[in-house]
Amino acid sequence: MSHSSDFRASGAEAQTTLRLQHADRLPAWLYLWMPLAVAVALSLAWHAAPVFYSTYLVGEVGILEGTHVVIPLISAIYCLRILILWEVRRDRLVLLWIFVGLLGSVYMAGEEASWGQHYAGWLTPETWQAINDQGETNLHNISSWLDQKPRTLLEIGVIVGGILIPLAALARPALRDGRFSIFLPPLVCLPVAVIGEVARFWERLQAHGLWEFTLFYRASEVQELYLSLFILFYLMVFRSRVLARRVAGLPARPLAGR
Repeated sequence: MSHSSDFRASGAEAQTTLRLQHADRLPAWLYLWMPLAVAVALSLAWHAAPVFYSTYLVGEVGILEGTHVVIPLISAIYCLRILILWEVRRDRLVLLWIFVGLLGSVYMAGEEASWGQHYAGWLTPETWQAINDQGETNLHNISSWLDQKPRTLLEIGVIVGGILIPLAALARPALRDGRFSIFLPPLVCLPVAVIGEVARFWERLQAHGLWEFTLFYRASEVQELYLSLFILFYLMVFRSRVLARRVAGLPARPLAGR
């Protein structure tokens, strides 16, 4: 009887492990092939048709700029879908983390659209024009504390959490164990993290005169697209992790180990 019980217990544990591992997955076309295809298309579009690129892809109402609004809005929806889970509401740290993600996603979308000004076309009040670098109804053109510094913090988080930790975890899987493992970005976030950082790093080296070839025109805008995708993929997996733990009868955040 004890052998049978041990076998069932080990089988249940293996099933739980597989379920939790599966929660970290996304379709390959979504996290790998689509980001790669978009990167290639953006680079080729600039070199093959720079006028088309400048007219329809970049600019305040261009396609690329539009993704900076739409993708964070989708991320905000995912945050709401996570926040309604009872496991999340029971864990204050997880609740706070996702609430910050919600505020950040709404801020990103709103600021990129100047809170609707780019589409509605209203005039900026004179008092706001006096303090806004570009005369728009947004906050990120007022102070670096509302633009460059948060972006730098996000970029550092992507480099450390989206590139270094996933690569290190491939060699040492134990890094994904522990009470805070649910917060670690999954491996599926690695491609968009790498593409985004390569785009910006290439531009920085080019600015120092190391080469003349332009990989992406306005690489910071391209990087922003991939930072947005990084956050979205992270939230998609985060929700899957919580639901997988629910099925396994586990709390949202591991108490220890699993």
